[in-house]
Amino acid sequence: MNGKISVLIFGSLAGFLALGDRYVMSTLYNQLMANYLLKSTVVFSVLFSSFYIGYTIFQLPGGRVAQKYGPSKIIGISLILWSLLFLLLPLTKSFITAILIAFAMGVAQGPVFPSVIFLVRLFYKDSQYARASGIVSALTDLSPAVIPFAALGLLYMNTGIALPFIFFGIVGIAVGATLLIVKIEYDRSVERGKWSSLFGIRYIIFGISFMIYDFFFYIIFTWYPYFLKERFSISSNNLEYGALPWIITAVGGILFGLYMDQINRDAMMSQISYVIIAVSLLGMALSKSSFVFLLFAIIGLFFLNPILLSSWRLSTRIGGENSSSFVGGWMNFWGNIGGIIAPIVIAWLNDLYGLSRTFLISISIPVMGLACWAVMSGWEKNEK
Repeated sequence: MNGKISVLIFGSLAGFLALGDRYVMSTLYNQLMANYLLKSTVVFSVLFSSFYIGYTIFQLPGGRVAQKYGPSKIIGISLILWSLLFLLLPLTKSFITAILIAFAMGVAQGPVFPSVIFLVRLFYKDSQYARASGIVSALTDLSPAVIPFAALGLLYMNTGIALPFIFFGIVGIAVGATLLIVKIEYDRSVERGKWSSLFGIRYIIFGISFMIYDFFFYIIFTWYPYFLKERFSISSNNLEYGALPWIITAVGGILFGLYMDQINRDAMMSQISYVIIAVSLLGMALSKSSFVFLLFAIIGLFFLNPILLSSWRLSTRIGGENSSSFVGGWMNFWGNIGGIIAPIVIAWLNDLYGLSRTFLISISIPVMGLACWAVMSGWEKNEK
C-alpha cells in the first residue's frame, strides 16, 4: 500500500477511535453509573478526570517516545494498550478500579496525536500538510456524529453494558495490530528536541494559543448537549442537532486543508476564524430559536478547523520536522489543560450568571486567541 495513503488511513482511524472511545463513555454514562452503583454524576465525573490527567501528563513523554522509536509503531502499541483497558471498564464493578483503568487509558492514549502529527509530517511536505492533516482531523470530527448512535445501537442488541466496549475495544486492537504488521517505512532523524527549548517565549505563546483553542472546543464538546436540553428541550441524540454540526465540521476540515495549502496564510486564517467564532458565541447567546442556535454552533465549530490545522502545521515548523511529535506533545499538553478547566469554568459561570451571559463572557476566549495569533503572525515568514 502507498505510504501516504497508509498514513492517512491509520492516522484517521487512530483519531476516530481515540475520540470515539471517550464518546462511548459519555453516551453510556447512565449505564456505567448503574454498573458502579453510583448515584452522583459529580462522583462519576472523577472517571473522566482521571483519564484526562493520565492523558495530559503523558503528552510530552509520548511525543518523545514517538521521536525515538517511530510514530507508526507508537500509534500501534498505544491503540492496542488503551483498547485492552477500554474492554475492562464495564467488566469491573469497583469504581476505584475503574478510575485506575481510566487513568491508565489516558496514559496509553497520550502519545497518539503527537505521533500522528509527526507521522503525517514525515510523508507530506509543508505545502501539503494542511490538506493531509485536514483529512485526518475530518474523520476524528465524525466520531461525535457516529459513535453515540453506534454505542446505543450495540447496547440495545444486548441486555448488558459490555457489548459496545467489547466491539470498539476489538476494533482498536485490530487497527493497532494491523499497523504494527504493515510496518510503514520512512526515514527520520534521531535528533531530539531539547526540553529547555520549550520554555522559550515562542513555545509558551504557542502553548497558550492551543490552550485557548481547546478551551473553546471543550466548551462545545462537553456542554453542547446540556445547552440543547436546557434552552430548547432537545436531545443531542437528535440526528439534526446532535450529528449535523460534527458532520459539517468534518467536511470543513477537508475544505480548509485544501484552501490553506493554496494560500499558505495560516496566521491570517486563524485570526479571521477567531473573529467569526466570537460572532458565533454572540449569536448563540442571543438566539431564541433552536435553528438559529444550531446555525451559530455549526459556524463556531466549522471555523475551528483553520486554527487546528494552523496549529498542527506550526508545531512542525517551530522546532523542525524531526521535533514535530515533541512540539506536538507540548502543544497538546497545553490544550488539555484548557480542556480540563473549560467544563469547570463554564459550569461555574452558568451557575452564577445563567446560560446567555455565560456565552457573552465566553467571547473573551476567541479574543484572547486572536491576540495570540496576532503575535504569532510575525513568526510565519520565518517558520515557512
